[in-house]
Formats: sequence, C-alpha cells, structure tokens
Amino acid sequence: MRQKPLHHMLFGPQFDRIVERSMHLRHQLHRCPELGYHEKQTSTLIAGELRRLKIPVTTGLAGGTGLTGLINGSGTRCVALRAEMDALPIQEQTGKSWTSRRPGVMHACGHDGHISIVLGAAAWLSRHHSTLPGRVKLLFQPAEEGLNGALRMCESGVLDRPHVEAVFGLHGWPAMNIGHVATRGGVFLAAVDAFEIQIRGRGTHAAYPHKGINPIACGAAIVESLAADVSREIDPVNTFVLTVGTFNAGTAPNIVPDVASITGTLRTLTPATRRLAQAAMLRICKSIGAAHRCNVQCRFTSGTPATVNSTADTALFERTATHILGKKNVSILDQPFLWSEDFAYYLQRRDGCFFALGVKPPNLKEYPMLHNPRYDFPDAAMATGMRMLIGLTLAYLGDEALGINFNASSPVARNLPLTLQPLRRF
Repeated sequence: MRQKPLHHMLFGPQFDRIVERSMHLRHQLHRCPELGYHEKQTSTLIAGELRRLKIPVTTGLAGGTGLTGLINGSGTRCVALRAEMDALPIQEQTGKSWTSRRPGVMHACGHDGHISIVLGAAAWLSRHHSTLPGRVKLLFQPAEEGLNGALRMCESGVLDRPHVEAVFGLHGWPAMNIGHVATRGGVFLAAVDAFEIQIRGRGTHAAYPHKGINPIACGAAIVESLAADVSREIDPVNTFVLTVGTFNAGTAPNIVPDVASITGTLRTLTPATRRLAQAAMLRICKSIGAAHRCNVQCRFTSGTPATVNSTADTALFERTATHILGKKNVSILDQPFLWSEDFAYYLQRRDGCFFALGVKPPNLKEYPMLHNPRYDFPDAAMATGMRMLIGLTLAYLGDEALGINFNASSPVARNLPLTLQPLRRF
C-alpha cells in the first residue's frame, strides 16, 4: 500500500497528539532542571519515555547520565539525532506554571525543548518504523554547558554499534521567529576558549600605596588593552570576540590586595585567528605586568571547537526545510554565529548538520536571550523542530514519502535542485 505523503503525516491529528505529549514532557523536564553530569532525574524520565515507545535504551554513558535509544527500520544505514540535557545555575524569573522547582537552577538555554523535540521525533519515527528505510540513533548527552559532554559521549562509542553516518541537531534561537530555521555550510558556530589572568602585586595599607604594588591598577590596564589592542593585530575580516567576564580583587576598601584575577572567553572561527589572538593576549599581559611591576600569568583552557557543517548535509537541510516549511522560512547564513556548541565533537567524527530553530513569537519585537532568567523555550516552536528532524532523517536515509528520494552521501544528490510542488505553509 502506498504511504501517505509526508506533509499529510506531519500536519494531521496524529502528529498533533505527539506534539501535545512532547509539550507535556517539556514542562516536566523544565520543573526538574539539573546541572551537567547530574542529570539523573532527567535521564530517568527520558529512558522511561523511550521504553514506553518500545525503543531499546542504553544508559550509564558519558559519566553516568548519558543515554541512547535505537529505532530499527528496514535498512542498515543509520542516522543520529541529538539533544543535550543539562541546565544552568540561574534563578528562574519566567513566572510560568512549570517554573523550576530547584532554587538557582533552570533550563535557561532551552535544553528541555531540545529533549522534547527529539522525543517527539522519536515517537513519530518509531510509530512508522516498519517503513523506515534505515535506523535512527537517539543521543541524549549530559553537560553541554562548557563541560564537553558530547566529547565524552563520542568516547563512549555512541557513534558506533551501529555505525552512525550522519548526526543532526538543533538549538533554539530567540532572534528568529517561530517557524523559521537557519544554518550554513562550513563553520556555523565559533570555537571558544576560556582564559584566566592572575596578577600578583604586593599588598599594603591604602594610606601607603608607595609601599606596595597594586594589582588592581595593573588588571585595569590589561582589561582596557585587551579591549582595544588585540584587534589591531588581526585582520578585520577574521571575526573574533574577546569578552572579560570577571575581575576579582581585594577584601576591604582600605587595603591594596596582593592579587587580582581576570577571567573571560575568546571566540574564534579559525585556528589561525585563535593562535594570533592568544599570542597578542600573552604579549599584552607580559608588557603591562612589567610596566606595573606585577607578576602576570595568562592561561588558556581549550573549550569547544568550531561547529563545522558538512556541505552536502547543509544542502540536504536546505532542500528538506524548503520542502516542509517553505522557502521564505529557510535561511542559509552568510556569516557564522559566535556562540559555541559541543555538537562540534560529533561533526569532527561524522558528517551532519546543526541548525538554529526560531523561537521568537512573531507578535513580539524581541524575546529573552539564551542564558537569561526569563527565557523559556516556547511550546509553539516544537512542531517545527520535530518536522525538521523527521524530515532530515527520512531525506538522508532516502524515503519516498518525503518526495526526495536521495541522501546526502549520493554524488548525484549534491547538485539536485528542488523540483517539488510547494507544501502548505503553517
């Protein structure tokens, strides 16, 4: 029997019921946020939902809370869908009925929404597993927020057994309207490194500054120079962002302290820019330290690498998104975003595509930004995310239901134009 066209299957009562359940799951997840590598309740809830869907589950990965599910279709090729589980140390101010019940912890980056979207896509795909032309691995990782949970998932072997050919994922983006998606081929998101600058002077009484060496004055000069001078050593076309996040020193107003410390992040798009910026920062710290008679040490901690999308899978994304959402709702960006994501580790090992999902209600001029205490992943954005992950899965594996009977690894497919009739908009 011929399968119904995909747009009927993704815009009907059955799909709406899956979306409704996913919204309910998101509210549950939002109430019980957990920090990186402590996502025990979150992991248990996800595992329970996968088992309800009769999807085999593997738990205890990547430090204990990571887990995977596997949907078996009729073929042997395998694609992966990923969601991250951790929350942030922020006191929630959304006022929602599903507000966090854990003081000082909330899902301010929308990971509750990402989890629920992948679970919703899993519900749909598992329901249609008998016609699924391959396998789908579901990756639920801990500790995305600066703790490299994706790297530990990769080291746990989640891209093997079975072999995953491509990985797809998404992230809510408050600067873009609900119903829209965006990405780009090549570098999509920046690499990020943390830095710490330790400044050692000599403490003294505030009435006798000449008897000491003031590390605060030295630190202030360093902060000013980092903001003004690093960019002078790098070609302006090579984008980077250097941000000082903390400056700590002193214990009382009448004491010149012994030490001061500065921390921040450096975001770059290429290894060359990263090397140049770090070298400039080291020179600035050394020279200003000498001028102020302070001992200054600048140390870098390597963070997430740049997120680099496969060219072929970005083309597949554009064709699939245009088919499902309509061309006006799909953006292929000229420039990368400068936030970072440890999804990069999956893309270092496999092909795939990471994309931004619009979460701003169209009636609002702006929506709270990520990592803001008033940010709540909107339920209205979930259907678009689910449709995209389902569509990408079927398009990659080569399902006629989508109307795109090719996959990103096909040499012919890389240059195929979209020749489909437009689907109804939503």
